[in-house]
Amino acid sequence: MLFLWGTLIAEPFHIFARYIAEAVTYVSGKAGAPDIITSLVLYLVTAGVILLMQKVSRTKFGIYMPCVIATVFIAVFAGRSLAKHSVDYKDAICLALPAIAGIILYLMRSEKGLKWFTDIYTYSLAIALLNALLFVPLSRLNSIVDKLLYITNYNDLNITWSFGGLAGIPELVWGLFFTAFAVFPIIYLATSSRRN
Repeated sequence: MLFLWGTLIAEPFHIFARYIAEAVTYVSGKAGAPDIITSLVLYLVTAGVILLMQKVSRTKFGIYMPCVIATVFIAVFAGRSLAKHSVDYKDAICLALPAIAGIILYLMRSEKGLKWFTDIYTYSLAIALLNALLFVPLSRLNSIVDKLLYITNYNDLNITWSFGGLAGIPELVWGLFFTAFAVFPIIYLATSSRRN
């Protein structure tokens, strides 16, 4: 997933991260929160959603997660399209494809396939967070690194930029700090579910 993140194949999962970012930014904007608070809330919400999805995926409701996610995002997309009086056909196709795949898996009653699909949604969001916290600050070091890290072309979670220079600490160091706090519980839950 990490290597595919900078390609169009992962676009349905970019939309997942984008909708979360837009929701947090909208609420923070309405509350008049400064950029640094918005970034911190976005970090906490995204990490929280990942951990919640990991927990739910281990229950009997885990197989329903792809259906719930697809339904919610299609409803949001439809609402936004009606409000704007226009349809983004690329997003429509990208949201329809996972929904169709989920329907096929449900019709086939493939519990294993649905669990894999749930994991793909969960860990694609983890990749989006890792990309925003680690690879985006790395890509800003110079143009050569930016070209090598093609996965940063699709970054919807703007988290570290507002922390750059805070307390004299560079953006990359903040990114490493936030990455450490997010990655350890995610890895712990992932490996503990394998042990169970």
